[in-house]
Amino acid sequence: MSVRVGLGWNPFEAVDPGAPAFWEAVEAMEELGYDSLWLSDTATLGDAAPLPTLAAVAARTRRLKLGTGVIVAPARNPVLLAKELATVDAISGGRLFPAMGLGIDEPRESMAMGVERSERPARLAEAMAIVRALWAGGPVSHEGRFWSFEDVTLAPAPTRPRIEIWLAGHAPRALRRAGRLADGWLGSFVAPSEIGGLIRTIQDAAAEAGRAIDDDHYGTTLFATPDESLPPAAAALLDRRPGLSRADHVAVGAAALRRLLERFVAEGASKFVVVPMAADLVPWLRELQLEAVGPVEAR
Repeated sequence: MSVRVGLGWNPFEAVDPGAPAFWEAVEAMEELGYDSLWLSDTATLGDAAPLPTLAAVAARTRRLKLGTGVIVAPARNPVLLAKELATVDAISGGRLFPAMGLGIDEPRESMAMGVERSERPARLAEAMAIVRALWAGGPVSHEGRFWSFEDVTLAPAPTRPRIEIWLAGHAPRALRRAGRLADGWLGSFVAPSEIGGLIRTIQDAAAEAGRAIDDDHYGTTLFATPDESLPPAAAALLDRRPGLSRADHVAVGAAALRRLLERFVAEGASKFVVVPMAADLVPWLRELQLEAVGPVEAR
């Protein structure tokens, strides 16, 4: 099983692609050998738009993979989305690995996105089918519930004829959707003791749909901080599942992150997005790589 650890940008700190601190962190990620950088996608929060930001990262790196965690596909035109994904993939030389989802369940965000909650799952499924068809080559025509078009071919052409799309979410419907549609699954706010059961639910749904997902295409998002101090907004989010122990998804110290990663690996997870939260980020990235990430990848 191939274990890989990437990094997600701290959701409690705005991404400013024009700031030196952002590029210092990106250069450190590339130098230290982290697997990937993942950026979230929101309309109303402090995140920079992930795809143009990742295009800029692609132009300044050579090996760092690029992830969207997760891009809100139901709110986007899938033809334009496929073209944007193909463009970033071309710039990066095939290093783009998108995860998609329904979007965060927050009233202001939902209103800004302008998509009815009841329509989101169907829009997501149709968008995924369109993106995959366009990546496979054209011309493509489509007559669907939400989008219709004729004779569309992507240009520039993607570097790969097939795009892997991962899905997120741990609710029962989200897990079954991942089994039916996804190439992989990225969880969040789950405990090591429960992730094995979630993976089996996805695998069962995939088997019912006559398909299979690679055994090493399951993972989760974790948080790592050098000390116990957290801003109130972060503490509220990290405790949003009352029955979940914070120690099961937040590591305090590099050694604690290594132990937490190993607990998840023992239950079948192998892909991780670690969100490092520290005032002085680059030294914290170095400590995590030295004390936690490297030993796990070398197993």
